[in-house]
Amino acid sequence: MVRLATHDADRAASGGGTSSHVNYGGGVRVERLESLILYVSSLATARAFYVDVLGLPVLFEDEIIVMVGDATARVVLHRNDRGHDERGVFPAGAEAGGAALRFQVSDPDACEAEAVRRDVSVLWPVQEASWGRFVVVADPDGRPVVLATMRAAA
Repeated sequence: MVRLATHDADRAASGGGTSSHVNYGGGVRVERLESLILYVSSLATARAFYVDVLGLPVLFEDEIIVMVGDATARVVLHRNDRGHDERGVFPAGAEAGGAALRFQVSDPDACEAEAVRRDVSVLWPVQEASWGRFVVVADPDGRPVVLATMRAAA
């Protein structure tokens, strides 16, 4: 059996001290989500949607990827036809390509109006849910993008 992570108790017992990382109960312990990678059919079209329509700042871009977001959350828009070297793109799996993104916004109604103005497909019009008010639009590859005002936790 291969152990991919050492738990705090194991580390302390071996004299290594404790870690500040959160243990979510699994063997592999992650520190935080660094980014979400979305494979896109057109890098230019995806960039236009996430940057021009949603207003996300570009953190990095080259001919293969465009990274948008900020220091706390990033989305990597990645060409689906090639990678940065001879290895190509990560094997994403033919059946496991579904993803949805949710962004915090102050006014889902205004977001829906802007989506309609820009000819962005509205998948679900503005509505209320137990967790907040939201609208769902489609990115250029048809992925749902939820634009939501979240309710405060009770």
